[in-house]
Amino acid sequence: MVFFQDKEVPALLKFNWLAVLCFVGLSQTLGCGSNQVPTHTIEGIVQFEDGSPLMFGNIEFYSAEHKLNARGKINRDGTFTVGTYSESDGAVAGEQQIAILQISGNYLTEKLNDQINHDHGHLIDQAHGDYRTSGLAFVVEPGVNRIELTVRKRLQQTSEGMPKH
Repeated sequence: MVFFQDKEVPALLKFNWLAVLCFVGLSQTLGCGSNQVPTHTIEGIVQFEDGSPLMFGNIEFYSAEHKLNARGKINRDGTFTVGTYSESDGAVAGEQQIAILQISGNYLTEKLNDQINHDHGHLIDQAHGDYRTSGLAFVVEPGVNRIELTVRKRLQQTSEGMPKH
């Protein structure tokens, strides 16, 4: 007999408990049971039709096949990387729909314009903010993927809602 907390415990019971702990530990170490779809590196740049970089925003890749998104931040030089499970682990292989999101507030920029002196660059056409209307897509292949995206600038509007050139 084996004693556990001053109680008599059959040796076979202790052995089974030890075997279970060893099995669980070994499973965790080997990564058994991971259901994450493999991802592949994405390195990209977003530019306007005139070649100038998109200076801010977020980019999203969506795989309808796997129902997974990969997201990333667009840097001031237009470059980006994306991540699915972590910040920059990439996107899953296959067809990806792409959307670019920008948040800009006229109220904030109007009120602080005299106090803040930095350039955020141009805004993109709002159509690029929706997977269905962006016109942006990419097929991710295994390995490192490099992508160049070209987007349209948003037309400025007058107070009457008419395009301003």
